[in-house]
Amino acid sequence: MKNVFKVITIFLISFNLNAQVEGKFKHKICKYGPNCFVLKFDINGTFEFIYSQDILGSGTLTGKYVKVKDTLKLTPDKVFFSHPTEIIETENSDSKITKIVVKYQRASKKGEEKTENFECYLSINDEKYLKTDQNGTLVIPKMKINKIQIKDIFEIELKSEPLVKLTETIFYPKLDKNYIELLTSESDEGIDLAMSSWMTKLLLIKGRKLFPISFEPEEVYLGKEKTYYEKFN
Repeated sequence: MKNVFKVITIFLISFNLNAQVEGKFKHKICKYGPNCFVLKFDINGTFEFIYSQDILGSGTLTGKYVKVKDTLKLTPDKVFFSHPTEIIETENSDSKITKIVVKYQRASKKGEEKTENFECYLSINDEKYLKTDQNGTLVIPKMKINKIQIKDIFEIELKSEPLVKLTETIFYPKLDKNYIELLTSESDEGIDLAMSSWMTKLLLIKGRKLFPISFEPEEVYLGKEKTYYEKFN
């Protein structure tokens, strides 16, 4: 019986040490402004990071957290996403020409998608690269197009790495149409909100306080011992 009680006691202590946290914690810097940071933890292992920062602006980040003993590790959710590329083929009223229009879809937050004209160089059927106009438009004599490859101005004119990284640079028209619209997309690889990189992701739990384990700029103003988040209702 004693052994059973001992096992249960150890289990409960272990569970308590590794149980998730819940509640809101406000940074001490909020008392001095204009910067202010609030962490809201949910018992299901998710968090919200509500920030107001003089350089990086205001907003909210979400993510997941893990509590191991007295340490919290935060992992922000992905913020920016690439859009699917697309090729649209229709008929142009002028039967003697083929018109190609390139549009650029920036990696963005969901619900904030934007498309803009993309000045670039195009290779048709593996021939030499031709420059579009400033609106991303290239007009050529009517012809059958099997392949279109895109390169940006940096690649062609400066012989350097591309200014923007695209998810796809080669398109294969399937229809014999003379108006082709290419919707290319910026790769979201390596792109993230600045605040996602800036925010503290390791915190030490001491009672109702969370102390950043990694360096925070607020330490310069408050000092290391006074730089912490405190729980509030």
